Amino acid sequence: MSLFTCRVDGSDEVCVAEDFDHIDGPDYSADGAWIWFNGEREGRVDLWRIRPDGSGRERMTGGETLDRFPHPSPDGRLVLYLAYPPGTRGHPSNLDVSLRVLPQEGGESREVVRLLGGQGTINVPCWAPDGRRFAFMRFVP
Repeated sequence: MSLFTCRVDGSDEVCVAEDFDHIDGPDYSADGAWIWFNGEREGRVDLWRIRPDGSGRERMTGGETLDRFPHPSPDGRLVLYLAYPPGTRGHPSNLDVSLRVLPQEGGESREVVRLLGGQGTINVPCWAPDGRRFAFMRFVP
């Protein structure tokens, strides 16, 4: 599976990342310097970032959880993401998951909230314009 960019009119399509079993959830950093995405290789799902020209690819997470749907904050400080339990297949709903934040420059992530959620919890842009809050969906059993 591959990740592509293009202009708003659909021209200038460019492959910027490939060699993944699955790629999902791409989102640009607020300054446009990075594209964040979740990439799967050999059953592991981690967060990655890459420059829009395809250079500088970096794996940003690598723990036991399966990390999906990175959302960089508009102030350039953090990346919010959804962490699934080890062994989860795909990105289902109705699981005990956690929302975590990671410094955009890399480093240790921290759990913000544990909840019943999954697919749909943070699928759309969710940060407040000032980067101090975010919205999410908590499922009710």
